[in-house]
Amino acid sequence: MQNSNNEGRKGRLGMQFQYEQSFMNKVVAEYMAGDQSMSQVAARYKITKSQVAYWYSLFSSELRQTTLEKPIKGSAMTEQEKKEFEALKKQNEELRRKLDHANMKAFAFQTMIEVAEDQFNIEIQKKPGTKPSAE
Repeated sequence: MQNSNNEGRKGRLGMQFQYEQSFMNKVVAEYMAGDQSMSQVAARYKITKSQVAYWYSLFSSELRQTTLEKPIKGSAMTEQEKKEFEALKKQNEELRRKLDHANMKAFAFQTMIEVAEDQFNIEIQKKPGTKPSAE
């Protein structure tokens, strides 16, 4: 499993790994599947937990992206699953749009409060650490 490729980007010597890229991806993908802890995956492949953690930090986002882009081999979606998937994508987009709107609204309210406090010299926001009034 030694990596014989010594060239990095632009023909320079790059970082050399002791293991093949495919092996590191396999280890990270197995950990990402969520069935085993890092220690269990490391023990299975007779490597250290820190290697798994390091590889995970390097390759997890790339693997996550390729997993989302490529359909899983041998598991074609049925028409019903495709419809559900499309519906979930639409729902996700709608929820993202609503979240953006709510965040914009919260920002607007916060700005209005700050402007009102400045212009009318009224404390609207409760300051941290103040005690409730004893009435």
